[in-house]
Amino acid sequence: MKFLRVKNWNEFQHYGKRNPPWIKLHRAILDDYAFCSLEDIEKCHLMLLWVYASQNDGKVPYDTVFLERKLSCKNINLDVYIDAGFLLLE
Repeated sequence: MKFLRVKNWNEFQHYGKRNPPWIKLHRAILDDYAFCSLEDIEKCHLMLLWVYASQNDGKVPYDTVFLERKLSCKNINLDVYIDAGFLLLE
């Protein structure tokens, strides 16, 4: 199975425990042109992907069907996040 890694994941980890009950969302995301260029639903999907990645050392499987089931959402387009630089191919 292929995996995707969240860009700069290690830069935003401020604790040793890698399975946190929450993630920190920096307000600087509002100044990120790539994030602001996403459709609203794509922003929501990206944040859900970040939450999922928080329990998997910054990685998500490159498997849309699995992620849609796991995150309880539809029409996740992983290529949008790869093209925008939010997710990197492993």
